[in-house]
Amino acid sequence: MRDCTSQEIPMEWFLLLGVPEAEIKELAAKSAHCILCLRPYITAFFIPRARGDRPAVAPEGAVNFAFLGQFEESPCNTIFTTEYSVRTAMEAVYTLLDSTSTMMDGRKPMDMRLPFAVRIAKNKGLKMIRGTVVENLLKRYRII
Repeated sequence: MRDCTSQEIPMEWFLLLGVPEAEIKELAAKSAHCILCLRPYITAFFIPRARGDRPAVAPEGAVNFAFLGQFEESPCNTIFTTEYSVRTAMEAVYTLLDSTSTMMDGRKPMDMRLPFAVRIAKNKGLKMIRGTVVENLLKRYRII
């Protein structure tokens, strides 16, 4: 990846997404904007840092991009865990989409009429996340 150009990376991504090969080169040249950067090495986790020296997951004013992974600022989370990477992705989606409830005319997904078995699974899932950062995120972005 280090030796790739800013067009080769989106070309690979389009290929993995299943975009027809005949369209990939033009899409990468005209429809994708890729800024190359190298990420820190593993020892970066242990370097002292201060709030603000990492970018926010969805920087203020961002409408169509976010930073995901271990080297982004996400409040109330601990880096160097798989969960942190997943949470930054969740935070990006909820922030940029202003929650899925917006796509449902402001209704929360929890207000949907569900079959009995699905309601039981939903309630069990809600109990599992009670008191966690995931529950806080879902509440903050009006999912639950």
